[in-house]
Amino acid sequence: MRDAKHFRRMFEDNPSAGIGFTLAASAVYAQRYGACEAEHHATAEWREIALHLKTQYGETLTAEQAIEAMGEAAL
Repeated sequence: MRDAKHFRRMFEDNPSAGIGFTLAASAVYAQRYGACEAEHHATAEWREIALHLKTQYGETLTAEQAIEAMGEAAL
């Protein structure tokens, strides 16, 4: 299951990696809703998160920015 812990560990293990906004959107979605699988990408909630991240960060986020976005989703 791709839950928030899965994504956070992936980002922390690869701190210099560029994170695509769609992967970051999945991480934020998992933080908010418990998990994110492929079928969730068709939801309005996931699309809204993806659009917000692309607008805010562009195509690619740093691992730190992705983790920060996850933290903001928890608030």
